[in-house]
Amino acid sequence: MKEWYGYTGRIARIDLSDGKISIEEVKAEYLDLVLGGVGLASLILFMEVNPRIDAFAPSNKLVFAVGPLTGTMVPGSSRTVVAGRSPLTLGWGESHLGGFWGVELKKAGFDALIIEGRSDNPVYVYVDDGGVELRDASNLWGLKTSETEKYIVSELGDPEVKVACIGPAGEKLVRYASIVSGERVAGRTGLGAVMGSKRLKAIAVRGRYQVKVRWPDKLRSMVARLYPSIMSFPTIQILSSYGTNGEMDSFYQYGDVPIKNFTEGEWNGIAKIEGQYMVERYLKRHRACFGCPVGCWKEAKVEDPRYGVVEGRMPEYESAASLGSLLLNDDPVSLIYMEKICNDYGFDVISTGVTIAWAIECFEKGLITIEDTGGLQLRWGDPLLIVDLLKLIGERIGFGYILGEGCRLASMMIGRGSEKYAMHVKGLEIPMHDPRAFNGMGLQYATSNRGACHLQGLVMRIEQGERIPDLKIYRRFYRFEIEGKGWLVATMQDWHHVLESLGLCKFVQIPPGHIAGFYLLVTGIEKRLSDLQKCGERISNIQRLFNIVAGVTSSDDILPDRFLSEPLEKGGAKGYIVKLKPMLDEYYKCRGWNDRGIPTREKLEELSILDIVETRLKSLGVDIWS
Repeated sequence: MKEWYGYTGRIARIDLSDGKISIEEVKAEYLDLVLGGVGLASLILFMEVNPRIDAFAPSNKLVFAVGPLTGTMVPGSSRTVVAGRSPLTLGWGESHLGGFWGVELKKAGFDALIIEGRSDNPVYVYVDDGGVELRDASNLWGLKTSETEKYIVSELGDPEVKVACIGPAGEKLVRYASIVSGERVAGRTGLGAVMGSKRLKAIAVRGRYQVKVRWPDKLRSMVARLYPSIMSFPTIQILSSYGTNGEMDSFYQYGDVPIKNFTEGEWNGIAKIEGQYMVERYLKRHRACFGCPVGCWKEAKVEDPRYGVVEGRMPEYESAASLGSLLLNDDPVSLIYMEKICNDYGFDVISTGVTIAWAIECFEKGLITIEDTGGLQLRWGDPLLIVDLLKLIGERIGFGYILGEGCRLASMMIGRGSEKYAMHVKGLEIPMHDPRAFNGMGLQYATSNRGACHLQGLVMRIEQGERIPDLKIYRRFYRFEIEGKGWLVATMQDWHHVLESLGLCKFVQIPPGHIAGFYLLVTGIEKRLSDLQKCGERISNIQRLFNIVAGVTSSDDILPDRFLSEPLEKGGAKGYIVKLKPMLDEYYKCRGWNDRGIPTREKLEELSILDIVETRLKSLGVDIWS
């Protein structure tokens, strides 16, 4: 039997329809092609799920996967991916989770869990040191995520159990429902709703095994040498002190912070919702995910006559912007309360804020009426209104039902031209970085396989001046320039797939040249940096193929017209629009795709996956090249 290092070599397959649980050996050839984590999830889903099915069908599957570096002493090795067909984008769906849950899964003896089928009654999965069982969750159905975690930990009698669960939003199939574990959230693409459709309330894990490392002493030495340089990055120092929201003021200077549904470039409320202001007033304590030297996770505690005593996660940048500047809400205490509502009900803050912003703008323009809202007067800068809307979404009642569909589907339901004001790509709401401030981010949004995503590439870091010589990024790519952005976006997307497949956090800025060394010392398997990059490129292509079969094509590689034709009148991005078409043409060419954005047979042959792809497409009865 093969001896594994870094990997456990085991997958648990759980069929909720009949309760059957089987333990399978990971296919070594899969790991060679795509490493693990998001790569493993991508290949499993491409091979096992018909991308054209309803996301809420029992035949849709959810894969929870960790990487070979997850749970080791490599800095930032805490990450878990959750993937499946998205009910929000109707294509490839994935989301990522920090904290401790994935480490516990690895210590329990698994590289991945495959969830399939649908239970007749609410259940939760309990994974304990290589054993897997289903337990009744009827008494948990309806509970919020914080209540669910406490109940399961108490029922199992072990405070070290880690729980990933859904709240009422997932149960009620809010299309951007999240999966929550100890204040860390897999928020995007609505996979919490897929859990809800399967009647799966939670997955609890407890592991006591040690993650086996091939050469632990050498790994410890390498980490010790690298640690000071990691902590010397200015960005790391900001994240450590103030969290991700510590960068809001800097982003604002670039014209990057979205204001009033991406219609304005300046707003005087920024000073009251940025990270330093909030940390200095409301910080309860600093926290960090497993193995993280940065500690961008902050907890807040406030007491307010409107909300009572509120304790929970300090809003990160995406939360503060999506529920703050995007809606003209400059009340910092309300943001802390709103963060708690979103996490307790279990839905994504970005999709929530963008969908509410769409509704307010449309109400202001007369496209949504008071009859549509059930009597609510929608207006900018009203925190009490936002709180009411959040609760309606979480309970999926009244106007909250429409908002719970996400801005694309909600605008299609309302009609009347409201679609124009829905800020999304492929159905996934635009994150809190205005692409008019960074042209490369516009291309990244347009081409990301899961829809508008700021984390699949983080190209704006390069456009701000970072250089990554290991990836042949030797110069600064200025934010408004076009030339070279296609190559840059493809390069960074592929590299971020590598990090997601290994189980590493992107905020811990380990130079890419060191990653191959870490992989060797942990797994005993030698891969050059170029080999890892090739793995990342395979993942990009596999996800692209999943989308093509699902009906998500090059016509969806687009941005809302607002970013292509409406320049901001003020601020750091004043006068600029995204010049998407020439960047997109270059991107397809660099990818080795045809002019319809379809990977060519030659490219797939180069990536050593043509046989796999052709066999799978034949089984689906699909010809993407004709």
